[in-house]
Formats: sequence, C-alpha cells, structure tokens
Amino acid sequence: MARDATSHEGGAVVVLLAATLGGLLAVLASLLGFSLLVGEQATEAEVMRRIGEYVYWSQPPIYIMAGLLAGARDPRRGPLRAPIIGLFLGAVCWLMLRRQGLLPPATNIIAYLLPAAALITLVGAMIAPLLRERAGTAAGAVIVIAIGAFIYAFLNLGAISGVVQREVIQRAGGMTTAMNTVPVANAPVVLVRGDTVLYEARSNNAGRFHISQVALGAYTLRVGDPVTNTVVSQPAEVERSITGGTKWQTVALPSITRDAGRIFE
Repeated sequence: MARDATSHEGGAVVVLLAATLGGLLAVLASLLGFSLLVGEQATEAEVMRRIGEYVYWSQPPIYIMAGLLAGARDPRRGPLRAPIIGLFLGAVCWLMLRRQGLLPPATNIIAYLLPAAALITLVGAMIAPLLRERAGTAAGAVIVIAIGAFIYAFLNLGAISGVVQREVIQRAGGMTTAMNTVPVANAPVVLVRGDTVLYEARSNNAGRFHISQVALGAYTLRVGDPVTNTVVSQPAEVERSITGGTKWQTVALPSITRDAGRIFE
C-alpha cells in the first residue's frame, strides 16, 4: 500500500515536472517565434501593438496545456499546484518580453499576465480529471491548435513593393530637349495609419522598396522627396502574400528641371 502511494506520488512529480518544463519550452518558443510575425521594418509603435495582441492569444493555450498535465495524475493536489506553475510561466513570459525590449515604458501587462496565467492553469488542472486518461491527448491537441493559429497568423501577413521615380526635364536655351523617367534612391518610404507611422524603409539605388511582414489592411503610403523635401501620399491596401500579394506601387515624385545652358554658344 505504501509502495503504491509512493509510486503514485513519484508519477505525480514527474507529471508536474513535465508540465513545468513543457510550458517553459512553449513560452520560450512562442516569444522567439514572434520575430517571424513582425519584421525589422516595423516601427516601435507597431511592434508594441502587435506584441499585445500576440500575448493575448498565444499564451493561454500554453497555460491550459500545463494545467491539463498538472492535473492528469493527481486530481486532488494538481489544482493546488497548477497556479504555481502558471505564475512561474507567466513570470518567465514577462521577463522574456522585458529582455527583448517588447514592453512599453508604462505597462500593466504583468497585472494581467500573472493572474491570468494562474487562473487559466487552474482551469486546465480542474478539467483534467474529467478527461481522465485523455488529459495528455487533450494537452497535445491544445498545443497543435496553438501552432495552427501561429501558422495562420504567419500566412495572413502581406508585403508591399514598388518603385520611386520622377521625371527629369532637360532644358537648354529655354527649350525642352529631353524628358527622362529616373529612379530616386534613398527616399524614405513609410506606411501610415491615421497619424502613426507603422512601417518604414528606404528606396535602393534602383528606386525600389520592399516592406515585408506587414499586417493586412488599408494604409497610406508616404514617400519623402530627398531633393525637394516634399511628401507624396497615396492609399495602399496590403493583401496576403500567398494569394497574390499587394499590387506593385509606382510613386511619382515631383518632376525637376535641369538647365543645360544655351544650345548654341
């Protein structure tokens, strides 16, 4: 009898360790994977907006999984231990966000994250006894669904590409001698929504620009003219890359005139 109790206790400890380590690995993987959803061209404002949304939907499945595993072998003490695991995982998530600079200067995310992690893990541990031997399978299914949600989010990103150019008018002796369309290099290109700049890039020597890992939706494309210091704006609808992507953007900056002097001299 004592041997059976010891064996049961040992099995429960192993399950708790598995729940903790599995949850820890899932938290680390989820936060490292965030970089696949937000590229380097996103501004700080866009990164902070996206990380808030990402934490809200990516972390709860991890806590549910940990709770299911914690309550699988020990229906009595599992719900008591599960919130501690949830608090640990929530604290690791917060520390990772802080280490990667993904927390805004003034934020109350920890006030949401820790209680939510404890509560969601507790719910998983309380559900586990109802599932009995299927609790482990349910935990695996939750993680599969979370991975599927991540893939769905990744596939629902878009990109926007185009070229910045201008007309250069050649004049001599007061007469137009040539008109050429030339690319404009090093022009600042930004995607704006409202008054907030969300993505930024610069045109290359061929006048081309490309902004990737962009959230779908309507934006204003603004391009600065490095010569005249004017700004050209035009609407842009970013669409899914896997369904054809956003149409090519041609941005025409104001034309400039170059005087070649007199024709006959």
